[in-house]
Amino acid sequence: MKTFISGAVVLLLLTLPLAVHAVDRKDAQLAMTQADTAITSAEHADAAINAPTTLRTSRDMFANAQSAFDRRRWQESVFNAENATADANLATAQSRQHRAEAATAEIEAAVRSMREQLGLTGDQP
Repeated sequence: MKTFISGAVVLLLLTLPLAVHAVDRKDAQLAMTQADTAITSAEHADAAINAPTTLRTSRDMFANAQSAFDRRRWQESVFNAENATADANLATAQSRQHRAEAATAEIEAAVRSMREQLGLTGDQP
């Protein structure tokens, strides 16, 4: 059993460098396209207003990915593009959360105003 586990570990260690070098231009292009799409989605979700720091980080990572791509450093390009995608998705989520919280506050204020107009207190339904 120990021999089998040792053999599996050795096989894994031998194939690991192959996995690292398996990234090529097409993989980098795909990652760049996904990152660009995620950034565009974040912009459409008003992330520039509601999550500017996260969106800026995403754009910076995308620029790093583009630079690595231009230098034919596919692995680095994929890594940075994936980080840009993650940050853009986070910016989109933060923006949507901000809008949802604003809408909730607006509804709560309207309900409070209606209760006051009807002379109801918070204890009554």
